[in-house]
Formats: sequence, C-alpha cells, structure tokens
Amino acid sequence: MNELAAASRRDYARYLDHIDGAWGRLQVAGVEPRHVLALRDAKAATPAAANFLIRTLSALISWGVPRGFRADNPCRHVRKLRIGEGYAPWTWEHIAHFREHVSRPELWWATALALYSGQRQHDDLTMLWNDCADGLMSVVQEKTGKKLWISMHRDLRVIVTHIPRRATTILTNTRGLPWTSNGFRASWTKELARPVMAPIREAGLVFHGLRKSAVVFLLEAGCTDAEVSAITGQSRQMVEHYARQVNQKKLAASAVLKWEASADGGTAQEQNL
Repeated sequence: MNELAAASRRDYARYLDHIDGAWGRLQVAGVEPRHVLALRDAKAATPAAANFLIRTLSALISWGVPRGFRADNPCRHVRKLRIGEGYAPWTWEHIAHFREHVSRPELWWATALALYSGQRQHDDLTMLWNDCADGLMSVVQEKTGKKLWISMHRDLRVIVTHIPRRATTILTNTRGLPWTSNGFRASWTKELARPVMAPIREAGLVFHGLRKSAVVFLLEAGCTDAEVSAITGQSRQMVEHYARQVNQKKLAASAVLKWEASADGGTAQEQNL
C-alpha cells in the first residue's frame, strides 16, 4: 500500500472500510465465490465501484494466500461487471457553449487546462506556475506517479496569459486561493445546475470527460497511440481502446461516402424504391 500514489491509497482505504463493514468479523477461509458475487452485485448500480471493490478484496486475499490464511483466491471466479465506454467526451459545441455561458472565468480556466493538458482534475488543480516554462508543462501525476513534459497547445498558451497570478497554483477560486478538491466539486456542481447549462447536463457530461475529449481530439488530428499516451500518461491499451472508437466513426463515414458515390448507390437506388 505504501508504494501506491496517495490517490490510489485513498481509494483502497475506502473500499477496505467497506469490506470491513460487511465481513470484518468473518474468517477469510470461509469466503466462497458466491459470497464475492453477492458483494459485487450489491454495488451493481455503480459497476466501476463494484469492480474496484472486488479488485481491492482480491488484492487483500492474495496477500493472505502465501501467509497461510487460505489456499486460493475466490475472487478469481467472479467476473467484472461491464462498464460501457466510460465518461462521454465533450464535443467542441459543448465546450463552446460552456465557455460562452460560464458564470466565472475561474471555472473556464480549469476547463481549458483540463482539455488542453489531458490531465485528471487533481493534477490540473495543483499545477504550479513554476511547472510552465518555454511552452512546456511539467506534470507529476498523482495517481500514477508518472512525470510528463507536455507541449502547450497554442490556444492554451493564450488562455494562460489571461489568468492572473494570485497563488503558486495556476488555478484559483474567486478568492484567489488554490482550489481544494471539495471546493472545486461544489462550485462545478453549482455551475452545471444553472438552467443555461442544461445542454451539458442532458448530455451527461462530467469534468473528467474533458480528459477523454483530449484523447479523441488528438486521435482525430492523426496522432499515434504513442503520442497520445505521451501527453495523457494513459496506457497504450487504453488509448488503443479510444482509437478503435474514433477509427470506427471514420470508417463508417468513409463507407457511406463511397456508397453515395458509387454508380449503383445513392439516388439511383432511391428512385427504384
């Protein structure tokens, strides 16, 4: 546990507390796959959380196997829940709508930094002015511990010049103080509750979706999986997963254009219907 990043330790601690609350007084030797399945299904409404819970339990039991607490790991017999495609990416139309109607520039600056850096919320909120120099941003990701050097997009360079230096962090609240995670989430939730932000809410968009938008826009611009991974710090496998979605859309659009342009397709066949 001590080797994990602080964010990961907090996540594991939260799910360990859940396990302790459910089974704290029971002997680990008596845990069967059916018990693990019931624990997972109790949180089925939130598949990602259910999967993390079982991953935490599996890590705990795996630690105990070589120490003689039991001979096997029952979690290996329980499949993960499907979680779909994850957070939806913001379109440029949604980003433009937010920029035009946002009530406070501090929230737009946070949105722009998340979009153009491709980083997680915590890493955006804690990024320092000293981390930016000569058109580069230096980021040490809290979750992975990776250190990244990212070239700043030209639009982000312009936006940053309009952000006042009110603290050591680039982003601050309206009082000029660095955002806390809870403070930012509260302000973000309040902002999206405004009637004018209905298109954002109805699309099911969340702040973390801006990170996925960065991936999608980079892929659509023709970046390789390795280039995208170098910016976001995500695994090549995760980027490849997004790339398949982007490529599918491009292939589908190309196929329809070819169909319309073919001698036997399009209007010619429509007239025969």
